[in-house]
Amino acid sequence: MLNTAIWNVRGLNRRDHQVAVRDLVSEFRLHFIALLETRVMQSNVTRIQSEVLSRWRWFVDYAAPGNRIWIAWNDELIDVEFLNVGSQFVHCRVLIHELRETILITVVYGANEVSARRELWQGLIELSVTIGNVPWLVGGDFNAVLDMSEVSGASGDIRLAMNEFNDCILQTGLLSMPMQGERFTWHNCSLDGRSFWKRLDRLLVNDIWMDRWPNLFYTCLTPRTSDHSPLVLKGDCRNMQVSLFRFDNYLTLSPGFLASVHSIWRHPVTGTLMYSVTRKLKALKSVFRQQRRSKGDLAMNVKLAAASKLEQVMLRQRAKLQWLKGGDQCSKVFFRRVATRRANKRIF
Repeated sequence: MLNTAIWNVRGLNRRDHQVAVRDLVSEFRLHFIALLETRVMQSNVTRIQSEVLSRWRWFVDYAAPGNRIWIAWNDELIDVEFLNVGSQFVHCRVLIHELRETILITVVYGANEVSARRELWQGLIELSVTIGNVPWLVGGDFNAVLDMSEVSGASGDIRLAMNEFNDCILQTGLLSMPMQGERFTWHNCSLDGRSFWKRLDRLLVNDIWMDRWPNLFYTCLTPRTSDHSPLVLKGDCRNMQVSLFRFDNYLTLSPGFLASVHSIWRHPVTGTLMYSVTRKLKALKSVFRQQRRSKGDLAMNVKLAAASKLEQVMLRQRAKLQWLKGGDQCSKVFFRRVATRRANKRIF
């Protein structure tokens, strides 16, 4: 199945934002990614794309105001054909090479104003008529919520926007894809105590998609360098693997262990605290790997230690046999044992 992600990155000019995108692609082995609100001038497009994903294909649309949506994909795994480009969405057909199956993806970035978003709702309704019997995924930043439980904190009267969004979903026949992770996908990052959260980002699918992949879900990750959370859809949920941070405890006894941790931990990382921790742990992996190599072949050392231990056990067993055979006689074995016992019992 297609590994894909949609993320409102809130700018792609900064180095830390570019690194966060590359990390996302690498961590989840993505085939397709849509980036919203890149804020990149048209003259800098080629340079930014080469720094983020140099070997991937890219689509950008500067005809729409604000350069709202960028799409990148690995053309060795999928083919992408763009069918319709609106001011608030990009609609494309994706052929997955491995499955030899075609799906439709619509990437959305809704306008901030309620009146402007009506163009988006109407565009999605018109698209739904043309979909036919093909799996359809619609996802992105809708700038609207479905009900009041998706808002935490005072944010004004949003009932009109909420009702229009629900009407659009009803008319298009879209369904909410099962989700895990963060419930709220956007935070205003206020420092004056007037914080509020909303679930502005989501993935929706049609009934054909739901019938084809009934166990599929997407993950809403913790925010990284943006105030929006990345949305990641990674294949079949049965094949998902969680990458854990592990290292060998014996490395803590190495002279350079604490120095290595301090050198990496003091470097600042832009983004949320949890993202900063994960970035630093990832950087430590290569350091610990090098320290482990300097200790030699760990597996061979374990085998040698086990062999040495086995040899000691065998020698002790042989000593017991010798004692059973000649321990009670006036032999060298008896007198050696007596001398050893006296030496051990002596009080200085």
